[in-house]
Formats: sequence, C-alpha cells, structure tokens
Amino acid sequence: MQPTSGGDAKTIARLGSQEGPGARPQFGPADRIYFTEHRSVKGEGPFGGKVETDLVSVQKDGSDRHVHATFPDATLAQISPDGEHVAYQEGDNVYVAPLPLVATGAEGMRLERKTPAFTITPASLDGGMYPHWRDANTIEYGNASKYFVYHLSTAKTDTTEIHLSVPRAIAQGAIALTNARLVTLANKKVIDSGTVVVKAGRITCVGNCPTQGVDRVIDAKGKTIIPGWVDMHAHHHRESGGITPTHNFESAVYLAYGVTTTLDPATLGEEVFPLAEMIEAGRAIGPRTFSTGMPLFNGSGPNGNELTSYEVTEHEINRLASYGVVALKQYLQPDREQRQWITEIARKQHLRVTGEGSSDLLHKISMLMDGQTGFEHPTPYVPLYGDVAKFFGQSHTVYSPTFTVGGTAPWNEEYFFQISDVWKDKKLQRWTPWRELMPHLRRRWLRPVTDYHFGVQAQGLADIIANGGYGAIGSHGQAHGIGSHWEVWMLASALGNMGALEVASVHGAHFLGADKDLATLESGKLADLMVLNANPLDDIHNTANIAMVMKAGTLYDADSLDEIWPEQKPFGAYYWVNLDQLKDDVRPVDIYDKK
Repeated sequence: MQPTSGGDAKTIARLGSQEGPGARPQFGPADRIYFTEHRSVKGEGPFGGKVETDLVSVQKDGSDRHVHATFPDATLAQISPDGEHVAYQEGDNVYVAPLPLVATGAEGMRLERKTPAFTITPASLDGGMYPHWRDANTIEYGNASKYFVYHLSTAKTDTTEIHLSVPRAIAQGAIALTNARLVTLANKKVIDSGTVVVKAGRITCVGNCPTQGVDRVIDAKGKTIIPGWVDMHAHHHRESGGITPTHNFESAVYLAYGVTTTLDPATLGEEVFPLAEMIEAGRAIGPRTFSTGMPLFNGSGPNGNELTSYEVTEHEINRLASYGVVALKQYLQPDREQRQWITEIARKQHLRVTGEGSSDLLHKISMLMDGQTGFEHPTPYVPLYGDVAKFFGQSHTVYSPTFTVGGTAPWNEEYFFQISDVWKDKKLQRWTPWRELMPHLRRRWLRPVTDYHFGVQAQGLADIIANGGYGAIGSHGQAHGIGSHWEVWMLASALGNMGALEVASVHGAHFLGADKDLATLESGKLADLMVLNANPLDDIHNTANIAMVMKAGTLYDADSLDEIWPEQKPFGAYYWVNLDQLKDDVRPVDIYDKK
C-alpha cells in the first residue's frame, strides 16, 4: 500500500503465483482491503489440476485476515462498496451474489453455480470480463469491443459498443523477384526460372513477367521460392501474461521460419486478438494470426463450458465470436447432442469447427457425420484401415496430426532432439529465450528410428488425402518456428516432398477458408512466400535454409527479420546467450550479449 501523503510503500500481503487477472485489491467496508487469492487444488479439472479463488480481506496493516468466500470456478471477485454483494468472473461471464457477513474465524461460504446455497444471478450471458463496482447498485464490465453497465435493482444491462479502426499495414509500391525456381503449388506447377511481381501486398504476375516500372528488382538466381506456410495448431501466445511487447519473440520466430499464417486453437482471447490486430496494423512483426480463443472444454469451471442446452451453447459461441474467432475448438464434449449443437451454431455463424483428438474411433466418426470440419492430434490406432481412411477422406475432414506430440509411441519431437544438437542452432538461439531452448532440447533419449511412429501416422494422413480429405501442419508450440519444419519433414516420409509442401500451405488455407487469398503463387493472391537457398523438392530439409520471407508484400531477412522492402529498417535489439561459454558454474544471465 502506498500512502497518498508520500513515504515508503508497505506490504500488506504476500501472494503466490497469481494466474488469471491477479489479486485486484480494492478498499471495502470498514476501510478494509479486499483482494482475490488463487490456490492450486491437485487432481481436479480438465488437465488434472484446478485453481480455486478466495475473496480475502485484511486491515491496512495486513492483520486480521478473513476469507469471506471461496469460488471453486471463478477467476476474480469484487465486493460491493456496501459489502452486501459480490461480483465475480467465471467462465468469462460475470455473476453477482449476496455476501453474508462472516464471523471472525469462521470459514467463508462456497459459491458454486451447480449447487448454490442462495440465488446467483448472471449479469452477462455472452461474455463478461473484469467486473468493477461503480456503486453499490451498479457493476461495470467489458467483453471484446463492448462495455456493459449492469443495474442490480432492475437486472437490466446498458451496452455500449466501441468502434475503433486503424489502417492496415500494406506494403505500397512494387517489387519483383527474378530468375528463381518457382514452386507455385498451383496444381503442382513448377517454373524452373521465373519472376514473381508483387504490388501493394498482392501478387500481380508469376512466371514470365515484365519488370518495367517496378520499384525494386531482386535477382533471386539460384533460389527457390515457395508459398508461405499456414500452421494450424501453433500455440504461441503464452509468455506475455496480458502485456504483449511489440517485439514479441513468440510471433517473430514463426515468421523468421517462413510461417506467414497461424491459428492457435487454445489460448486466451485477450492475449491473441490484440496481438493479431497489432500485426495487421504494422505495430508488431509476426505471422497473420487467427485463433479459436479458449476451447469449448468439457465440464464447468474457469476452463470448462457446461453446455446444458442449445441456448447455453449459443451464448458460449456468441462470446467467442465477439472476439473475432474464425473457428471453434470443441474439446471432447461427451454427448453427441452437445457436439451437434456446436456444429449447428457454427454453421449459422460461418465458423469452422476443429476438435481435440480422442482415442475413441466412434467419437471421431460421429463428429464428422455431424459436420465438424476437422480434428487434431495423432490417432492412437495405426495403420488406418481402408474403410476408415475412405470415410475420413470422403467426409472432406481436415486432420491435423501434430506429429511432434502424442500418438502411439514416443513423441516425435524427441527424434529431432536425438539426431542433431537442436539447442545449438544459431537461429533458434537468436529467437528463443534460453529458458525455453535449453532445458528440454539438450536432454534426449537415443532410440532406434523404428521406435518413432511418424511414418505410419503420415501414411494414415496420406491415405485420407488420397480419398478426398485434407491435412494441416501443427507444430503445437513445441519448438517455435523449427517445429513447423519438423512437421513437414515427417509428412514427406509418406506424401513426398511436393505433397508435404501442399499440406503446409494449400491444405491449411483450405481449413481457414482462405483459399482465395493464400497458399499458392498465383496472381491475385496475398504475397506470402519464402525465398530458399536450395530446392526442397530435391531435399525436404532445405525448407529451413531460408534467405528471405515475405508477408503481404513486406520482405524480411529470414535470419534477423530486418525489413528489406519497402523500407530498410532493423527488427530491433535482442539478447542471446553464447552457449559456447555455458559451463556448469556460469549463469546464463552472465553471458548475455546484446545485438
């Protein structure tokens, strides 16, 4: 607490690691200080653990601690100025309940929507975040682009929609890349020596193209140009904790590796969507970014969505849609009726639906029969029999195996750990913090290659594609940037080099519904491409040998992400660890070099 008269701040409470929106301290009745405190409860929740939230108050000196209420499923709570009610956030909606006085030393009440001891009123149905009491009768909160004022006395809500627009960053002028091999991915067409002309962010000519009047011509002789990649399962919005830097490594590293579009199928909306808009506005550097927001988890709680009716499901999807999702992530909803509600509402709102993979084959079949667009993670049954591959293919599903994780054997990322010193890669060192690069990438099992399952998994996807289905790469955030290339290299074991490149671009764009704008080198498409130093059709591993990356017409050096065109400007300062100096008795912080 900081006295307004000046002087030193005083500690009133020390809290452990606070997930979610934090402690949110406030003054309450009797001039006490109220705050929320989160506690881990082991063995519960979708991932084997759960966090409960206590509403706590103390005197100004930190003494006389009371726990007024415990919320098994809420993320924050705020007491009303008169102390008679509490507003709390649960499942990204706001609820209000009476708050009886708690005797000194007594245990606070538990507020659960499933079995309430008294009336709990929803103040929002289609999303509500960060409730705040304006006065004892009025709660303010927000969701996406809307600001709400809820009145307790009438149970009515005033809604204000906020409209804000900024210009999209579009590279003006024209640039030509000449004399390159062009792997267009348009019906597998390859041009041995040709030109790509780009104007105002879009491709205007491919092949034999005049360059008169072009502002910048770059001779790419000896290079191979391929479309930028579309990674449909990239978790890379976890580090910032709600404060996203403009020089955000989690996004930049993907672009440095030629991934020009990503979809994160499980992340907080308030993390990913602001960053996506910053990138499009030119305020940050990274791939074109899409997301499902948080999945529609099975169950209740802060990470759960108890879909008890069609109407409840519609409210949940409305909440997600308000952020601008392009797809929904259905996470193992147990009843077929629930999954049907999701797909029906998604169809009405023009949203894709992807789903968490299940070990239950019938679960997957029913999802596809009901119109779900795709599913993720390796199937635990291999090889796929012909009838299953045919059914999956003829349903035109998008299967994203995420080869690096899961499956029927050791995780395939460990294959790459054992065949090379991944952690010594200079490009990864530049773009990945030491704490993420070192701990797991340098610890490896040495196994026979036959212990890994990516070959049979890739063949299963190849069979689905042969029957009319689609695939998608999904690096899962295991090793940002390079992981997308691992996915493609594993695909090539069954699909061949051209087939693997098609999945990395064409199939991902199909899942997004962005076929008209992405994935091939054709006139009218967005200018997303990689300039490679060697031909990936000769050796698929050449995909990682990148000279330059272009996203929507802006050309970057692939190592540094310094902009080459239309402006010449550096990405900015970064820090890296010189791993050659790393000894057991040296701390990484002591050998950081600024570049």
